[in-house]
Amino acid sequence: MISRYSLYTTSDIRDRFVLASGLPKGIKPRYNISPTLQVPVIVSRGDGVVAEQMGWGLTPKGVKDTNSVFRYKTYNVPSEKIFTKHSWATAVEHNRCLVPANGFYQLVGKGDERQAYYIQQKDTPLFAFAGIYSSWDDAGVTRSTFSIITSDVPDSLRHIGDRMPVILSQSDETRWLDTSIIDTSSLFGMLRPISSEQILVTEVGIDIYSPKIDSPKLIAPL
Repeated sequence: MISRYSLYTTSDIRDRFVLASGLPKGIKPRYNISPTLQVPVIVSRGDGVVAEQMGWGLTPKGVKDTNSVFRYKTYNVPSEKIFTKHSWATAVEHNRCLVPANGFYQLVGKGDERQAYYIQQKDTPLFAFAGIYSSWDDAGVTRSTFSIITSDVPDSLRHIGDRMPVILSQSDETRWLDTSIIDTSSLFGMLRPISSEQILVTEVGIDIYSPKIDSPKLIAPL
């Protein structure tokens, strides 16, 4: 499961994604975003492309126990299985989003052999993961949650794990938000794994897996 990513160039989000309005209150730079946190995602609304705060962990509409950490929430959705579950298929047809990020982390190995990696996109400091979301009204309170879509890791990067988030090309970002596109071939075409030539992998410390630590030192090379 992809369970950590960073988003620290928050001041660049509005221009990078051509938002119709400013950012919601409460958004701040983070180097250690973990599941259940409220973070900005980009969605298409009637008034244009906007940023909204959502909780990381897709929760189906109508679930009563929205605070349950593991029972209902889906943090990652495998791209190859996205049409196998009703809530995922509905979301990918009608509720697609962009998840802004500067990079993400992978932890491999066990015990003293653990190694953490920080992965960025070369020449593109702020990019977007492909995401899906669920949003509904619950007794006057809007519940909004999202999940990050994952794909296989290229063979040349198997040392960092077997799954990674789908990083959309900039040319596909607008198309991903366009819910008039619903044919499976077009959607799957946008969910292809990024090539290893497009990303930069850096060995970093395993402090990233402490939710109490959130500072620039997490992305410092070893």
